[in-house]
Amino acid sequence: LNSVSCICLSPVAKNLGFQQEPSKSTCYVKLRDIGRMKSFLTTEQMSMLVQAVIISSLDYCNALYYGCNKSIIAQLQTIQNRACRIIFGLNKRQCVDEKMKSLHWLKVQERIEFKLCLLVYKALNELAPSYISDIITFNHLSSRRTSSLHVPLTTQSHPRAFQTVAPGLWNQLPLNIKNCDEIVVFKRLLKTHLFRKSYNIT
Repeated sequence: LNSVSCICLSPVAKNLGFQQEPSKSTCYVKLRDIGRMKSFLTTEQMSMLVQAVIISSLDYCNALYYGCNKSIIAQLQTIQNRACRIIFGLNKRQCVDEKMKSLHWLKVQERIEFKLCLLVYKALNELAPSYISDIITFNHLSSRRTSSLHVPLTTQSHPRAFQTVAPGLWNQLPLNIKNCDEIVVFKRLLKTHLFRKSYNIT
């Protein structure tokens, strides 16, 4: 760098084409616009609109958020909570958990874990690209029946890398989920498992 050069900081971090925008303003503008339609739409229609516009945005490349700063997850959860309040016309002091359960929504953290576990399932069942399948391997003392995956040491890969965090999440799943033969059944059982985790259902 010479004496006249400078480094400009960007408010947006870019990861393989995905922009990690810390600002919540875009989602809040969309939610405000959706809220203005509430008197013209049923609750079911509001739910479908929020799913299409807001929840899909939260889910986009959300696996990249795993292990990031908890404040980022909290921001995303605030957006999801706000979306639920708009659907049902709740004020900001009312708890949204019961309403979110009625929508069958996973919370943000569990949505991220769902995405990662689904990618692992696809990798193990030849449904994913080779560049993903090739980095997922079974433990030497394991088998496909027990489905225990090798978790690399953090000295060998980044602690937030897919090949590090995804096998760890997979190994925590119950065997009846990991041993599913059909992806539809796997997704249903996985969502039920993570739904219970989201809302501390025993």
